[in-house]
Amino acid sequence: MHTAHPLANGLSTHHPVPGIAFVDDTHLPLDDDGRLKEAALRTGDAHSQPDGQWWAYLPDPARPELAWCIRHHPEHGRTVLLHPTTHAPTALRAWWGEPLLHRAGGYWWDGTTWYRPGQTWNPERAAYQPQAVPCATTVTAAHHHAGPADAARAHLLHITNLTTDEPARTSRWTDDLALWSTRHTQTSDRPLAACVLTLQAPELETSQLLGVPAMAATAGISPSTLRAYISRGDCDVPPPQAVVGRRSLWSRPVAEKWAEQRRAAVDGPLATTPDTIGLSPGAAQAQHDFARIFFDQLWHRPEVRKRWTLRHRTAADVRQVADELGRTVAARLDDILPADAVAATLTAALLDTLTGRARPGQDRPAGVDPCSAAMLRWLHRHHPDLARQVITDTADTAQRRRGIAPAHTEQLLRGLLDDHHGNTLGAPASAA
Repeated sequence: MHTAHPLANGLSTHHPVPGIAFVDDTHLPLDDDGRLKEAALRTGDAHSQPDGQWWAYLPDPARPELAWCIRHHPEHGRTVLLHPTTHAPTALRAWWGEPLLHRAGGYWWDGTTWYRPGQTWNPERAAYQPQAVPCATTVTAAHHHAGPADAARAHLLHITNLTTDEPARTSRWTDDLALWSTRHTQTSDRPLAACVLTLQAPELETSQLLGVPAMAATAGISPSTLRAYISRGDCDVPPPQAVVGRRSLWSRPVAEKWAEQRRAAVDGPLATTPDTIGLSPGAAQAQHDFARIFFDQLWHRPEVRKRWTLRHRTAADVRQVADELGRTVAARLDDILPADAVAATLTAALLDTLTGRARPGQDRPAGVDPCSAAMLRWLHRHHPDLARQVITDTADTAQRRRGIAPAHTEQLLRGLLDDHHGNTLGAPASAA
């Protein structure tokens, strides 16, 4: 599910995100792929494919807490977005595979077709099942009509003027787009008709979108429960397709798919008690562990208990509070250990092990070390979708780098998930 929200557009982007400001990026070596990727590998991260596609992030020299995320396609041009550096690995991971652009809360474009946000996991492909958007129309910079525009009234931001908390939204985006269009026409041979802004589709018309009450009704829960899920980051509630006057709005297909996934989680074999709905097994265990600790602190320590307990309070009441405290911690696992960053780091470590040079005196690379194996098992327990993606990404890249059969790499890595003793497993023989 796409969750990376950019702070601003880079001025050199070919595909501006509507509604957010443009920031001067002329100090970046965007016209020199080699220099840019070299800099990204040194201070950020970079990935490439044999067909000429590549994506990277590069912390800004003046604001290292902010990172430029670049997606380059030899036919469809480039995207340049500014993200908090801590969110940059998530932004890059959203570009793995087919997505070139994300709009409207996770709707994505592969260069030809628009698809709905990824919500249905396909275990055979180790990816979300793509669902094309019916009657979708691509809106380009050449066909954008939102009233008169005046580039003279536009405001180009400098990176020193940005905060890392919220996207830099602007009420004069049409004027800003006019300024960007003027510069783009002068510096690029890519026609404005090939610069994608967003999509239009019947299901994304404002009159067809669902607010919190309707979204909650679709899932069979109360609006207050849905708001609690959103505030706690619970139950994989998808990002809204639009926010109008502080009202979050979802398309009906996205709401219905989320409701379907939620019902499957409730009725599925992994569900144990209602308070673990929507949590992975690892997160559910963390909830119960912390709940036990909090209950002991709140109820069994007299010096704490006497400060807040009233006569009508019971052990059952306090246990309910403790369960809520535990669930809060479980729902915030990413605050303790950022899963996307772990996945990106683990992928790089596994690739270095499987495709790197053999050490002196050895005829092939060393086996996967116990620490990497333990991290893969941890990721699989707490974030199984990310673990599957790590295995697939590692297998695909190992094939491109060293010709290792993907099935061989996947068999090796999946074997680590069953090796609970942390034994070191050797690299594939073909990696020599």
